[in-house]
Amino acid sequence: MAIKLYNLEVLVDDLVYVGSDIRAKSQEDAVRILGIISGGEVTEDSEVLSCEEKTLH
Repeated sequence: MAIKLYNLEVLVDDLVYVGSDIRAKSQEDAVRILGIISGGEVTEDSEVLSCEEKTLH
């Protein structure tokens, strides 16, 4: 199975949270992981400004 890595920029209020090379099954999972890393600041309702998906074979 291929590995997916996500680079995200997510807007919360006036802050942009950046996650690089997050290993996840989907963009939604990557946002959830960024939420854990951010201490709950990033949620599924946060605005995703940028999302780049890389697949490693």
